[in-house]
Amino acid sequence: MEDSLLPNIVAFIAKIDPFDLLTFESQNALASSVDIIYLMKDETLTSEKIVGQGLYIVRMGAIEQLHHDGSLRSRTGEGDIFGFTQLYRNGESEYTVKAIENTLLYRIPKTTLQQLMDETPKIRDHFSDHDFIRLAHSEKKLATDESIYLKTVEHVMNRRVAQVESSMSIQNVANVMVEKHRSNALVVEDGKLVGIVTDRDLTKRVIAKASSVFEPIRTVMTESPQVLGKDTLLLEAIEYMMQYNIRSVPIIDGNDVIGVLTATSLVEKNHAQAIFLISRIYRQESIEELVALVPQRYAVFHSLLETGVKSKSIQQIMTLIADAFNKRLLQLAEKKLGPPPMEYSWFVAGSQARHEIHLNSDQDNGLILEKEPTPNESVYFRKLSNFVCNGLNACGYDLCPANKMASNDEWRVSLTVWKNYYKHWIINPDPQSILDISVFLDIRHLFGKAYLVDDILKTIKTYLNGNNRILSILVANSTRVSPPLGLFRQFVLTKYGENKDVLNIKKQAVSLIVELSRIYALNAGCLLTDTNTRLGVAAEQGVISQTSKQELQEALAFINKVRFRHQSTAILTDQEITNYISPANLTPFERNHLKDAFRIITRYQEAAQQRYHAKGKLV
Repeated sequence: MEDSLLPNIVAFIAKIDPFDLLTFESQNALASSVDIIYLMKDETLTSEKIVGQGLYIVRMGAIEQLHHDGSLRSRTGEGDIFGFTQLYRNGESEYTVKAIENTLLYRIPKTTLQQLMDETPKIRDHFSDHDFIRLAHSEKKLATDESIYLKTVEHVMNRRVAQVESSMSIQNVANVMVEKHRSNALVVEDGKLVGIVTDRDLTKRVIAKASSVFEPIRTVMTESPQVLGKDTLLLEAIEYMMQYNIRSVPIIDGNDVIGVLTATSLVEKNHAQAIFLISRIYRQESIEELVALVPQRYAVFHSLLETGVKSKSIQQIMTLIADAFNKRLLQLAEKKLGPPPMEYSWFVAGSQARHEIHLNSDQDNGLILEKEPTPNESVYFRKLSNFVCNGLNACGYDLCPANKMASNDEWRVSLTVWKNYYKHWIINPDPQSILDISVFLDIRHLFGKAYLVDDILKTIKTYLNGNNRILSILVANSTRVSPPLGLFRQFVLTKYGENKDVLNIKKQAVSLIVELSRIYALNAGCLLTDTNTRLGVAAEQGVISQTSKQELQEALAFINKVRFRHQSTAILTDQEITNYISPANLTPFERNHLKDAFRIITRYQEAAQQRYHAKGKLV
């Protein structure tokens, strides 16, 4: 290589992930080893020039990778990398390479790359021959400490517990609380937790009523207190305690109480924006006051993203905030309209049910009534649903474009009607049924009586049992959309706005993994909603392999990381928040790893079509 070319090669390589991690000296040494290859339009690289030869970087021009049957694997342009999956193969390569315009390639010899990988673990992970390892590496590069957001209650609870017998006098219990510097005491009977008493309880139930302090504590304690398991996420615990106005909650490990969680001290000690926001949501008394908190929701999202919190954790936290807005609106609705005339369950569907809320999530919900309502009862629940759905819309959770909301009379019906819906959707599916069930297969009880949703889930399980036809139809419906790997240089399949070419990252990527995971979980008899959990259960049940689970989880994590960065940028630049991304706004890092993720999705779509006999299947 001519020495005069070296500065240009160094400058180019220094911008390419992961070589931007190297020192200038290492970049210079790498550039010195580069082979320069020119391809004329329509010229090809044969297997002997690909297998075991090294890593290719497209400097100028564009190439396409073709499967041996002539079908397109992918197209790449300037700054894209290929060849790492063929480094350790023998014989024929998995694909051929053809220039679709005059192209200049840089090839890093295998020996040079191996030396870099030996010296730098991050380089080794980046160039793994497994897509999911490369994606996992990219997530590590983006992630930092998640601190409070990944803590469970076991790590933050107070282990110093004031424990008293139910027969002790109120005065003696108060003395124990003073001696142990506790604001609460756990009341046991024969070693079993039977109640809890707090300093506020003593004020309201003893001092205010001038009760005798010599009465047993069982007369003023809160009986059968709610408890939380030690593995409960801190934010889930805080949200739960705020919703029900619980000051202290015992933490258990199996049947043993191992500590106490106090909401007030947690809010004071942990300077996490999400905790402050959730605590404030439950103190608001009107829709207008809730709307005033919306900028804080955006601030939480920005903070989580900027501090490197993993995309799944971001979604969990944003879902807890959405749940809090939703529950507080339901509380305000009942306060305004009076007690409900019958038991009901308000459930969430779609991304909120899956704990996958983000800034562009709209609302999907429904209402299950315990029985057929009278006209007056129908009016009550219509007013309640309209109040909540319109309130959510005002708080930034847009009305569902498909009207899958409790404010729609169709989705605010009795338990019997809901059961008939699912029976029809699963047993006799038509095109509209598939659209409906695609939303309402993901449901989670949020407010009211959980048994109503539990009854629905039992019904779903009954009709799904052994029903392979519905799985085939769901696969066929899902695979009608595929990742945009086949277009020249860019990931373009959608027209949006002023006829601009964009990537619909939700429809063409995220939703495809969500739908695959749902199908695998249903195959395993699982009705849990969280996508990562579904993949885990499917792997445990042998529906998919552990490697498959990891590949799809890593692909989803990276795709969401890209989506969230672009949503954050949209807010900061006062643009519309959408799922549409212009290819021009993708960094080389994002573009290269998105291709890895898209290839993973394509492989599993093809496998699902074969496995469930879904290719070409129509409802």
